[in-house]
Amino acid sequence: MSIAYAMPKAGPVRLEVYNLTGQRVRTLFDGQASAGMNSVRWDARGENGRKLSAGAYFVTLKAGERLSTKKVVLFH
Repeated sequence: MSIAYAMPKAGPVRLEVYNLTGQRVRTLFDGQASAGMNSVRWDARGENGRKLSAGAYFVTLKAGERLSTKKVVLFH
């Protein structure tokens, strides 16, 4: 799965995945992102490397003071 996001200017970004109970299951990116469109691939695995169960998850993007959360659904 590819997760795309737009940055108005370059800066620090943290992209994380949470389960429905609010537990962080994976940090996809934590670093500097360039201005414009960016994308990160997620292999549907948690931090421990195990494949996550099918279902709903939340992807949170933190960029400076900006916070955005989107719901994603995994199908196997």
